Amino acid sequence: MKKVEYIENLKKIITVKKYLDESLYNGHSLVTYDLLLRILESSLKNRPTTIKEVCTQSTQSMLNTRKHLNHLIDHGFVELIQDTKDKRQRLLKPTDKLKKLINELGKNFFE
Repeated sequence: MKKVEYIENLKKIITVKKYLDESLYNGHSLVTYDLLLRILESSLKNRPTTIKEVCTQSTQSMLNTRKHLNHLIDHGFVELIQDTKDKRQRLLKPTDKLKKLINELGKNFFE
């Protein structure tokens, strides 16, 4: 691996983190990133995930996971929708605000 390539890639990662720090809510953590990726991945597969699935798949405590999930909902990055097949479940869906953030990341850092 070339040292110059390594340094440039590291700088990009740091810049992306700073951009996300400014774009997400105060107090977000790696749990937030993990939740966003799980929700976005399930959306990409056209199979929204449930709160229960996200909480049980997390390596963090249920309380911590739910706290960050609530922040994502409160700040408009994720929305809850009613499952049409099972009325007891609520599904997590990325909002337009989150989709816009992903598009901005792509334009600014990955093209």
